[in-house]
Amino acid sequence: MPGALGAWMVALLGALLLAWGIDAAVVVRLQLAASLAAVGLLVFSVIRHRPAGAALGAVLAAALLSSAAYAATVTAEPLADTGARVSMEATVIGDMRLRQGFGEPRLDVRAHALTVSSARGDWDIGAPVMLRVSPQEQPPIGARLRVIGTVREGDPLRGLAAIIDVQRAAVISPPGPLGSMADSVRRSLRASLAGSPERAAALVEGLAVGDETAQPEELAEQMRVSGLSHLTAVSGGNTSIVVGAVLLVATVIGLGLYARVAAAGLALCAFVVIVGPQPSVLRASVMAVVALAAIITGSRRTGLHALAFAVVVLIVLSPALAASWGFALSVAATGGLIMLAAPLVTRWGGGGGVQRSLVLALALTVGAQIATLPLIAAFGDGLSLVAVPANLLAAPAVAPVTVLGLLAAVLGTVAPGPAAWLARCAEPFAAWIAWVAGWTSGWPAATLPWPGGLPGAALAGLVAAGLAYAIRRHRGRHERTGRPRTLVLGAIALAVVAVLALRIPDRAGWPPPGWIALACDVGQGDALVLRGQTGGAVVVDAGPDPEAIDRCLGDAGVERVDLLVLTHHHADHVDGVPGVLKGRRITEALVSPLREPIEQADKVDEWLAGIPTSPASTDQRLEVDGIALSVLWPSRVIRGPESAPNNASVVMLAEVSGVRLLLLGDVEVAAQVALRTSIAAPGVDIVKVAHHGSRFQDPALAAWTSGRIAIVSVGEGNRYGHPAPETLRAWEHAGALVARTDLAGDVAIVADPLGVVTRRTTTG
Repeated sequence: MPGALGAWMVALLGALLLAWGIDAAVVVRLQLAASLAAVGLLVFSVIRHRPAGAALGAVLAAALLSSAAYAATVTAEPLADTGARVSMEATVIGDMRLRQGFGEPRLDVRAHALTVSSARGDWDIGAPVMLRVSPQEQPPIGARLRVIGTVREGDPLRGLAAIIDVQRAAVISPPGPLGSMADSVRRSLRASLAGSPERAAALVEGLAVGDETAQPEELAEQMRVSGLSHLTAVSGGNTSIVVGAVLLVATVIGLGLYARVAAAGLALCAFVVIVGPQPSVLRASVMAVVALAAIITGSRRTGLHALAFAVVVLIVLSPALAASWGFALSVAATGGLIMLAAPLVTRWGGGGGVQRSLVLALALTVGAQIATLPLIAAFGDGLSLVAVPANLLAAPAVAPVTVLGLLAAVLGTVAPGPAAWLARCAEPFAAWIAWVAGWTSGWPAATLPWPGGLPGAALAGLVAAGLAYAIRRHRGRHERTGRPRTLVLGAIALAVVAVLALRIPDRAGWPPPGWIALACDVGQGDALVLRGQTGGAVVVDAGPDPEAIDRCLGDAGVERVDLLVLTHHHADHVDGVPGVLKGRRITEALVSPLREPIEQADKVDEWLAGIPTSPASTDQRLEVDGIALSVLWPSRVIRGPESAPNNASVVMLAEVSGVRLLLLGDVEVAAQVALRTSIAAPGVDIVKVAHHGSRFQDPALAAWTSGRIAIVSVGEGNRYGHPAPETLRAWEHAGALVARTDLAGDVAIVADPLGVVTRRTTTG
């Protein structure tokens, strides 16, 4: 168990060093040096006859050597040229995810790059990549593709050397027998579900074969709010259902012990091939192998030992799992089941039959919910108050959907008629799960507001630890392993908190469905994204930090910027431009007509070289991917005691999906008064407050705009005192809801109905 924690931590640290920009060669040298120390521990422990120390040394050495190899692979030189156009041969691994957060849906497909050709040369490599393709061009698992696309920066924390935006792809070699089997089974299930209700069919595909590509965005959101998102695709529980079902059938038909175990093992292997290498499935599969081995050998090893063994094996084989949210959630949930379910059953038990089954189901649900509390809190979406009842209501339908759906998928490859009948039998159970999600997510106070990130995770961790202690403190004294197990659970919780503290999730439910505008948390500066209708975006200002704006745009899935507006040339609005350019195409740029400060204006010219750029002019009107834009200011340059560049900010009126937004840049009092007195009241819904909410504001401006929501883009703990208390009061007195990026993180505007969703729960 200490080896599992140690392997996890060293692999996580290696990935984090790469993510922090430490040179891969340095990381590899550090890991090799540490592995020598681990080998030293191994040799010393063997000499002193200390098996535990020898085992720990062996595990750490293996994890460090594996992490070193991973560091070299995930930073492959040919894929480091972000923005380059490449031709690549790659083998499709699987794990396909539909990205619906922005514009046209795209399918993310994990693959293994074999060769890369670019303007710099040709290479033979072996590196993990993500291919971003159209959903209509879903490639078969195991196929070898030739793709042409653009390189986007990879992510060591997701096990990716690069992300490839694919323009063209062709199959040059069909999948082998296993890949063909997986692809055939997936396609047969989809054919069997043809004409079925969309929500039910999507859940059957998800639970049976791990295919999430058909899930509606609304269903995914309802499943998240109700605490059922683990059911949207195959998880460790489904793996247990498959193995258990095969063992049951094998026992009923009278197979011997070895034949039963062999049948379960073969079914497990086939299931993993079909659903793909998802973290929770891999964890459950290794534990299942341990359990099957225990059946043959008669071993009585505990579930906690099996969990630790699974962590060690998987981290050594795939160090990227150390930073995987799915893996952390799976391990935490399983640890909660092992550590907390039995004590809860003891406390609540009594009677038999149905009553005991209900108590067991409740104990399993509560144990998993407690253990995963810190991880869920870190997402910043609040804590579900309906997760326990929702899971209890949905649980009876999970096994029928899994078994019937998988049988339909396999049978459909040879007998489509009976397969369609089985798929229809699975539909009502899947529809029940979807109904439970929709019903419970609509309950009043379904979500408890909770801080996100590390603070929220730490607070939730304290709550979870207190609940776990309260549940286990009355265990009998005869249980001699209680204290070590509790300590191990605490150590795993610390590992999870470390993941939370140092690893921000890829998207983690962000941005919310239906978003139309996004104020990015870029520190003390401005950056705002308007969502187009067909995949385009308008970006207004880029903030001071290229990494911050690139991260925000990446989370939102922005790949094409149809218009970049730089309201004025101060660094806190333009220094992030390289981050906007990173792996994205900018069609056109609009800038302030005042080229001050000149040094910054020259930098902007250099960054935007080759991109059509023009100064904004008053009364200019544009239509960009369904977004209507009108330039209201500047009509003249105002010089005096106030900042001339600020007062020359481009002020725009935007309309997105029927919602009107007033974007005020950094205009100060003189420009605000000139604007207010020269045009009619705009009657807008949303206002981006001028100059980070400084005290230099026209007192009548807030009421003049009629804005219902005021967004203040401002950096936490800035030295300017932004936002000023009097400015906040002015907007509040005007009846506006104020959302601040320093407190709330990224701020999203959603339509139908109009509202604000923040990445953290505090809005000010």
